[in-house]
Amino acid sequence: MGIIYSRRKTIKDVKIYASKFSSTSSTTQKNSILNINSDKISRPETPTSYQNHVITSFDSILSRDSDIDSQINYQSNSFFLPKDWDSREHHYNLHFVLKTLFAGNTTPAVAPKLQKGALVIQLGTCTGPWIMDMATHYPRCQFIGIELVRSLTQGVPLLPNVTFILGNLENGFDIADSSVSYIHLRSMGTFLTTDKWPKLLKEFRRILKPDGLIRIEEIHHSPSGTVMIESFFEALRTILIGMNIDYDIALKYGHILTSNGFELVETKKRGVHYASNGKLSEEVVSTILNSFYDLSDVLAPKMGLDVEDFRHRVEMICSQCVRIDAKMEWYSWVAKMSSL
Repeated sequence: MGIIYSRRKTIKDVKIYASKFSSTSSTTQKNSILNINSDKISRPETPTSYQNHVITSFDSILSRDSDIDSQINYQSNSFFLPKDWDSREHHYNLHFVLKTLFAGNTTPAVAPKLQKGALVIQLGTCTGPWIMDMATHYPRCQFIGIELVRSLTQGVPLLPNVTFILGNLENGFDIADSSVSYIHLRSMGTFLTTDKWPKLLKEFRRILKPDGLIRIEEIHHSPSGTVMIESFFEALRTILIGMNIDYDIALKYGHILTSNGFELVETKKRGVHYASNGKLSEEVVSTILNSFYDLSDVLAPKMGLDVEDFRHRVEMICSQCVRIDAKMEWYSWVAKMSSL
């Protein structure tokens, strides 16, 4: 599930927030400069016939359990949800959660590439926390954020070593051949249709140095344990299939990379529980809730719900996930170009 960043903050505000969160992670430095963007990325439309099929299927799934209404009433309050989750800066929280899970913004394989003059690329959500945090901590590197939507390249703070450009997969990126040391992607799985990945990786092979690296961070969020939880995510997966998007792509990046001219260098998997990981659990649940809220205009009609009903259902599902201490997993894949 891709994360959509929906509000802007001033650099001063974000410095304060980064400092506040640093108490939960020894790797977070207090002078981080971060920013987010206010616009949303549109998703491809689902054909009407397929949408009707999903709505019918979702209604059928929900009717499996005669106790579903009592579950809805039981979970309708926010007893199990983090306090004030809807007012938290979840986009920052996610960044620092991942920084904690993976022990920093980089990995042992990536760190040696961040030498003076190295060119680093981030694709997508490029006005988000990662690139600004990295640019602050690695001032001798040059960073380029490539965004696929024009509006998302506007209104970002200016740092001397950060540039934002508009990219186009059909025409390629305006970056020289063999010039990039490191490419980073985070939560891009639901932003690109499955047919776009080979084109994208081909373009990455063009711009990467022979010893350059690519890293992909992606969530696999498929909790289970109750009929409501499982039916919701089954419906979500079905909707995305109709949009030619692979909801389970986090599990498949290894195959995708090796099938498109890359060789795996490093793989990591980190799990976070909805309840038993303390502060990390709270921040991740807040992120999941807010992310679904941001997507409600897209997902609600495809599930046959109005926006408020959809958001209410998301709260109930997350409440159940907290109650049973469900788990989500984050994957990190690092690869280099194959020598073959």
